[in-house]
Amino acid sequence: MSVAHFIARRILRSDDKDRTDRLSRPIVGIAVLGVVIGMAVMIVTVGITTGFQREVRTKVTGAGGHLQITSLAQTDPKETPRIAIDQPFYPSLDTVPGVAHIQVYATRPGIIETGEEIEGVVLKGVGKDHDWSFLARHLVAGEVPAIGDTTRPIDLLISNYLGERLRIGVDDTITVYLIKEHDDIRPRKYRVSGLYETGLEQLDHQLVFLDIQHLQRFAQWGLKAELMVYDTVSSEGIGLEALAYGGDRIYSYEWPGTDLHGKGPHWIRAAGDTTITMVLSDADGTIPDTAWVHIKQGEIRADWAWATRDHVTIERGGSGGSHTKYCGGFEVELDDFDDLMAMDDLIYREHLDVGLRSLSVRDRFPEIFAWLELLDTNVIVIIVLMIIVAIINMTSALLIIILERTPMIGVMKSIGATNGVIRRIFLIDAAYILGVGIILGDLLGIGLCLLQQQFDLVRLPIQSYYVDAVPVALDPAPILLLNIGTLVVCVLALVLPSLLVARIAPAKAIKFD
Repeated sequence: MSVAHFIARRILRSDDKDRTDRLSRPIVGIAVLGVVIGMAVMIVTVGITTGFQREVRTKVTGAGGHLQITSLAQTDPKETPRIAIDQPFYPSLDTVPGVAHIQVYATRPGIIETGEEIEGVVLKGVGKDHDWSFLARHLVAGEVPAIGDTTRPIDLLISNYLGERLRIGVDDTITVYLIKEHDDIRPRKYRVSGLYETGLEQLDHQLVFLDIQHLQRFAQWGLKAELMVYDTVSSEGIGLEALAYGGDRIYSYEWPGTDLHGKGPHWIRAAGDTTITMVLSDADGTIPDTAWVHIKQGEIRADWAWATRDHVTIERGGSGGSHTKYCGGFEVELDDFDDLMAMDDLIYREHLDVGLRSLSVRDRFPEIFAWLELLDTNVIVIIVLMIIVAIINMTSALLIIILERTPMIGVMKSIGATNGVIRRIFLIDAAYILGVGIILGDLLGIGLCLLQQQFDLVRLPIQSYYVDAVPVALDPAPILLLNIGTLVVCVLALVLPSLLVARIAPAKAIKFD
C-alpha cells in the first residue's frame, strides 16, 4: 500500500470516528447523497429508455417483420402487387446467419360494415408459415385465426380498438368489402376469432388479419382453368370447351398430346378411355393452370351415331388455380435488431432478383424511430446534468476537506512531501467517497427498476405511449459503463480543485489551526 493511499484511508477513518464537529462531515454526506441520487437517476433513465425502445421496436417488428420483400411496382403501401412464391430465397433464407424466420403475406384495402358503422381497414393475409407469437401475446380476447383449417375458413382477427369502435365481439359475423379497383368492391362474410391490442395506432387502427387465400382468390393473381363438357353427344363426339378466369384476360390454350387449338368447342371421338388435358396461359406470363377431362366410355359404335351421355362417364379435375402460387411479399424476422441495416444490404445485394426490393422497418415507420432516437438525446442530457451535479458536490466536499486539513498539509510539506503526493491523498479520498455514492446509487437505481419490472407500479395510457406500463430493461454493460464513466470523469474533474494544495505555504499552514 502506498503512503498516499495509507494516509487517505486514515483521513477517512478519523472523519468517521473522531472530530464529529468537523464541517466536512455534513458536506461529505451531502456530496455522497448527491452522487447516490444522480447515479440512481442515471440507471433508471437508461433502464426505462432502453426498455421503452425495445418494447416499441418489438411491436413494430412483431406485426410486420424487420424487413419486407416486395415488388418494385408497389405504389400504394396498403396494396401489394403479386409476387411468385417460388423464389430462390424462399423458404431457405432462414438458414442465413442472422435471419430468424421468413413468411409470406399480402395486403389489400377493405371496408368493415356493421349494422350502424363502417370503417376503412387494411386486410393482411397470412399463410400457414406465419409466426403468431407476437399477436398471441397481445390478444385481448378469443384466439388467432386458424389458417388453412377447412373447419374455420372465414376466421378474422381485428384489433380491440376496431372492436370497440364498431361494437364487434368474438364470434360475431361481419361483412368485409374487399376493394380491387374503384368500381370493383365485393362483400365477404367473416367470423371474428379474436381481438388484439398492441398500443400502436398505425397497427390497431387499421390492420386486420385473415387467411391469405381470401386475398389470392379475390385479386385473381393466378389463372383458373376449367373444361366445360356439353350435355349432349353428337355424331361428332363429346363437346369440350375451355373456360378461363383471372390473369390479364388475354388467354392462350394448349392441348398437349392432341391437334386441338384454341378455346373450342372441340369434339372428341375417343376410341377408348381417354384423358384430355388443357393448359391455360396468358400474355402477362402468369403461372399456367391445368384442367383435364377423363372420358370413360361404354359400348359405342365407331361412328358415334346413336351415342348419348348414358354411354360415357365423364370425370373432370384440375390443379385448382395458380393463384395460390402468388403472394404480396415476404416478411423477414432477424435475430438482432442491431443488424437491421447490414442484413438489409446483404439480402438485397445477394438474394433478391430484379424487380424486388427490401424495405426495412425503419423505412416503414420513420416517425416512430425518429422519436425513439430523440430519446437517446434526452438520456445524454440527463447523464451530463447528473455528472455535473456530482462534480459540483464533490468539488465542494474536496475543498472543505483540504481546508480542514491545512495544518496536516503544512506538516507534510515541511517533512518533504511533494504537492503531487498530497494531491493524490485527497483525490483518493474523493474516489472513496465517490465509490460509496456510486455503489449506494446502484443499489437504489437497480432496486427501483426491479420493483417496476415485477409489479408495474408506474402505469401509462397505452394510447399515448404505446405501452400500458413503464418498461424497464436492466443490462449489466450500460450500468458498468455508467459506474466507470462517472468515477473517472468526476476524479479527473477534481484534479483542478486539488491544485489548491500547491498554494498552501508550510509556515502559514502550521499556524492555520
